[in-house]
Amino acid sequence: MKKIILMAVMSVMTLTAAAQNLFVGGSVAAWRNHDDKVTTITIAPEVGYNLNSNWAIGTVLGWTNIHRSEITGNLVDFDPYARYTFFKKGMVSLFVDGGVDLGFGKVSYDGEDSDTAVKYGIGFKPGIALALNDRCSIVAHAGFLGYRGTNDAAKDLLDSHYEGWGFDFSGYNLSFGFYYNF
Repeated sequence: MKKIILMAVMSVMTLTAAAQNLFVGGSVAAWRNHDDKVTTITIAPEVGYNLNSNWAIGTVLGWTNIHRSEITGNLVDFDPYARYTFFKKGMVSLFVDGGVDLGFGKVSYDGEDSDTAVKYGIGFKPGIALALNDRCSIVAHAGFLGYRGTNDAAKDLLDSHYEGWGFDFSGYNLSFGFYYNF
């Protein structure tokens, strides 16, 4: 019996130690463009694991709803990444995420027929993290360097500049999020 209790205590201690490197968070967005009659809502939870002081791995599993005047679509995103933090000073950290962006969903035209939408990409996203305390951080990503592509249904749904390769450091690629570190 003592051995079982000792094993249970050691297991809990191991899980607690491993959880100290875990972070969860994400971002939420809502946007309405009255001129183009486009409404976008995004919910993007994120989970990651700090491998050491410079490297982390993680993924975003998000959902986006886009409604244009005659087109409506829902996309589920799976975006795994590796993060390299190259600068830390006080509460500020600068990093770059290198990863793959995958999105799948349905697009309907005037509420009738629907097509499968697929978007994909590979590239780098620079970012900044502000540590509010030991547990909480505010994170911002600004820009993208890499390649993005879509099938025809996703092309109808997404903005035309989504497809192609290069770098884009416009406000379109600016996102803010919140992390909680265990």
